[in-house]
Amino acid sequence: MLRSINAFLVALVLLGVPLTPSQAQTLEAVPLPLVSQPKLAMRAVEQARTHWKAGRLALALAAIEAGLLEEPKDLSLRFMRGSLLYETDRLVESTEQFTDLAEQFPELAEVHNNLASLHARAGKLDLARLSLERALQAQPAYALAWENLAAVLARQSMQALQRAEEITQTTDRKRIELKIKAARDLSDRLLKP
Repeated sequence: MLRSINAFLVALVLLGVPLTPSQAQTLEAVPLPLVSQPKLAMRAVEQARTHWKAGRLALALAAIEAGLLEEPKDLSLRFMRGSLLYETDRLVESTEQFTDLAEQFPELAEVHNNLASLHARAGKLDLARLSLERALQAQPAYALAWENLAAVLARQSMQALQRAEEITQTTDRKRIELKIKAARDLSDRLLKP
């Protein structure tokens, strides 16, 4: 279902569309419509995609909201709404949208992965790890979820080392400081796109 992100980005570059790699990746994860009126939902999704690709996120969200008035249970519209809310920094609403989707569609790894991203951004690393584990239960070969799990575990490792540094005696501080630096470097490398 998902096309290659690189091919997608090449096409966008050729069209002159201003889109960051993370936005492109988010956009590509939006599922196709699964509704009773697929033409209506598909039209709303395509309209929103056009606006999104052009960087008009408010118009994309408006198109999705209009589509949801007609097809409130459509998975693709709801998924895209959650993604657009994330892109426009409406994180609480995005979290609510993806939490609802995760409860209704526990078999969709992409939903759990997006929810994990929201939890991680909020500093809730335990919830992020749990969401990623659910994504991997649903789809064990989901490489992006494995990458994100590594990043979350690296952050948790760094937090554990910082806690150790707080409670350790002076003689052991240097050893722990080196481990913190290594964990921070690893975490930074894992989190870069």
